[in-house]
Amino acid sequence: MKSRFNQAPLYLAGFVVLALFLSACEKGPGDIRIGEQECDHCRMMISDERFAAQLITSHGRQYAFDAIECLAAYVDIGDGQQLEIEGLWVPDFNTSGNWIPANEATYLQSENIRSPMALNLSAYQTEDEAEEQRSEFNGSLIDWNELRSIVQEAWSDGHQH
Repeated sequence: MKSRFNQAPLYLAGFVVLALFLSACEKGPGDIRIGEQECDHCRMMISDERFAAQLITSHGRQYAFDAIECLAAYVDIGDGQQLEIEGLWVPDFNTSGNWIPANEATYLQSENIRSPMALNLSAYQTEDEAEEQRSEFNGSLIDWNELRSIVQEAWSDGHQH
C-alpha cells in the first residue's frame, strides 16, 4: 500500500506551478463583448470597439464602457471612486484590439468623429497618429487629465449627452 506522503512532492510541485502561473497573470485589458455587454456607467449597449474602454481593479474585475467619456465619468464622478483601480484602458482608434493605458494615450476631440456619448473623443497610441487624424478631421488634441476635466465639466450636473 502506497503512503500519501509519497505523493507530497507531486502536490508541492503542482502548487508551485499553479502559484507561478497565477502570479504571472497580468491584470490587463480583457475582451469586451461588442453588441452583448452593457456599459457599467450609462447602461447603453457597447456597440463600437473604437470607443469602448475598460477599467480593471486590483482584484482583476473588469468594468466595461461604451465610450471613453463614460470611463472618465465613472472614475471621477461615479461609482468607480470607491474601487481599487489597477488600470484604465482605452482602444487605439486606428488599430482594432490594441489597448492603451488611458494616461499614455493622446486623445482627439472632434465633432467629425462621433463617439457614443457625444463628447466626440477618440484615443491614439502616439501623438503623431492623433495629429494625423486631426489633420483630416479637425479638432483638439488633449491628454488624459484634460479629457477628465472636459467630462467633469460637461457632466457635473449628472446629465449625460
